[in-house]
Amino acid sequence: MGYCTPLSMAHCSNRLGNSFLLVAAALAVGCGSRDPAPVVAPRIDTATVVRAHLHRREQTLRRFPRASFLSPQPDTDAGIPLWMAPLLVHEYSPDPMAEPRWARFGAVAVDPTGLATVDCDRPTVYWSAAEITVGSQTLEQRTFWWFYPSPALDKPIRYRGFRMTLGNGGYAVIWELLCSDTGDSRQRAFYVSKPVEQAATERFGGALAGRRHVVEPPLEEHPEVVVSRIVGDGPQPMGPIVYLDAAAVVTTLICRCEPSQADAFPHSSHYRLQRIDAPQDLYGDGTRPPNLHLPPVHASPEGLLRLPDQL
Repeated sequence: MGYCTPLSMAHCSNRLGNSFLLVAAALAVGCGSRDPAPVVAPRIDTATVVRAHLHRREQTLRRFPRASFLSPQPDTDAGIPLWMAPLLVHEYSPDPMAEPRWARFGAVAVDPTGLATVDCDRPTVYWSAAEITVGSQTLEQRTFWWFYPSPALDKPIRYRGFRMTLGNGGYAVIWELLCSDTGDSRQRAFYVSKPVEQAATERFGGALAGRRHVVEPPLEEHPEVVVSRIVGDGPQPMGPIVYLDAAAVVTTLICRCEPSQADAFPHSSHYRLQRIDAPQDLYGDGTRPPNLHLPPVHASPEGLLRLPDQL
């Protein structure tokens, strides 16, 4: 085994020093020239994703034996024709002793402690408008949402709603659901008009692997995106009918021109349609209530759907 004697100590020191310098230089060169490690997308369980998408599509076929029906107040002046606002259908609870029989929503208010509350005696649907870009087009998007009381004092108030993108002809062509109760799910549910699906078919051909509709993106790139249903095209621009089950979960969204999915409407009434320019309009000039959580009001579907050149 080699070792340093007192007579050769200086020589050993020089050799060790040179070795350290060579190793340091090699490391420096290696670190500087090494390509960054490629980013590897996490693998998805395709079968699980496809089953989740299938379940959502199956929900769109549900029928309600009894439901409430709410439309905008006839004398409402909220800046858009009332036929462009949604009609809301809430399933009756299967429990005949439940009170109320359907999930009630209302106007947002702020209590003296700074928390957001929901006044169900004033059913209100809020809406706002903005321009978005899809490809080379600038299109109008209208967002509608409504609020339900919190299920517990330490929980945020709940909301439901949708972003509705209008095509060049003024018809609604894409709807994206908004929901506060997503839990761990990142699923983004879209509804697309029949003419858009047909135009996408002409451009792209058939649906991609693991997908049902042509407008849906590659499953590996956007497993969170699902097109729940292709919506019929009405004779004129109009808002949709939104169906919500007894727990206020949206089961489907359809054109007013399509057949009803409720057998009876023991109750019908109106809601107030109110325009807001920004989320701050919900709570005034103060600080946002800590129990009021809102998504981005507007968002383009570009990059999430395979769309034709013109909408």
